[in-house]
Amino acid sequence: MEVVLGIDPASTRIAYVALAEDDSYLAGANKKLGKSGGEACAAAWKYMSDVVATIYGQWPDSSVSAFIESPVVGVGGVRSTMVQCFTSGAIQGLLHERGIQSQVANVSSWKKHVVGKGNATKDEVAEYLRRGWPAIYREAGGNQDIYDAACIAFFGRQKSTQGLV
Repeated sequence: MEVVLGIDPASTRIAYVALAEDDSYLAGANKKLGKSGGEACAAAWKYMSDVVATIYGQWPDSSVSAFIESPVVGVGGVRSTMVQCFTSGAIQGLLHERGIQSQVANVSSWKKHVVGKGNATKDEVAEYLRRGWPAIYREAGGNQDIYDAACIAFFGRQKSTQGLV
């Protein structure tokens, strides 16, 4: 069973969607990573360690690949971006340790490939998910980070089926 894990790491939280080839999925988000680089990295490592264990519990003997959204400078400025970089690195280190191949997904690229528009708004991403994957949309309950993580997983699935991973 092939499973693609889409991860949207922010400076204070992480959202993920694990999408199996049979279209079953797991989705979730944590509430708070922590304020400092070290504290946030440790929390990201622990949270994603639990996620990976859940994935292998759901789909034993699966082949898992991961796509992680690239850090971007956002509302929180450079400080938030640096913490996002640190947590992304901690997640990538954990995935590597667990034998999961990971790639970084550029925001504009995943939006263009999945939603059809590289500068898609939050509402357009949500609408894409609502139309194409209503179960994930409903389960996300308005959580934009889970919407993004789902679309990152779809991006990863496209890349995997095209042999570009």
